[in-house]
Amino acid sequence: MQFLTLIRFTAQGISKIEQSTARAKKFQAQAAAAGVKVHSLLWTQGRYDGIILFEAEDVESAAACMLDLAAKGNVQTETMVAFDAKGMEQVLAKTGKG
Repeated sequence: MQFLTLIRFTAQGISKIEQSTARAKKFQAQAAAAGVKVHSLLWTQGRYDGIILFEAEDVESAAACMLDLAAKGNVQTETMVAFDAKGMEQVLAKTGKG
């Protein structure tokens, strides 16, 4: 399953912004050890400070990974399931509109 997480820095995270890329590398290594494959981790400007596009075996694994990230106190996360075209076709087939 694919997921997209929107990230916002907390006051703690922004106060140590110079550590952001090092924290990201550590997160990617910890995610990989938990069986989560990070496809993209990007910093953004605007309402959100970053995004993570990742793949996990199931919703529980994705939630555990994002809870672990948020528990460190540097970011708040908002995670969504993401569908590619094939996945969306499977969803539409279940609605009878595919």
